[in-house]
Amino acid sequence: MLCTHCSQSFGVNLVQNQRGKGLNSQIQCPHCEAWLGKSPTLSRLKILGFYISIAALVFGYFNPEFRNLTTPVAIFSTMILLVSHMMDHLKVTEAPEKVVVDDSEHRRKYR
Repeated sequence: MLCTHCSQSFGVNLVQNQRGKGLNSQIQCPHCEAWLGKSPTLSRLKILGFYISIAALVFGYFNPEFRNLTTPVAIFSTMILLVSHMMDHLKVTEAPEKVVVDDSEHRRKYR
């Protein structure tokens, strides 16, 4: 996986912390400790598009008189599936706190 906060890749086995359940689950990046998650709305659209397209294709296959209706439904739901799949990626839900370093002494030294 690729962290969207620090742009470093890490394996799933390196993930130590996880919170939430189901589509609202989030993981913590082992490098920068940012919380990453996916959009539950896009995940639901992806699942819905998949099952509607499969159901429409199977129903149209066994009932030929409905093929004029089920074929466009299957095509449209597959398009929804593909678009939501391309848009669904890890995003930063909670960035880590930045540590404030007092470098005033260093700045005065080089003025």
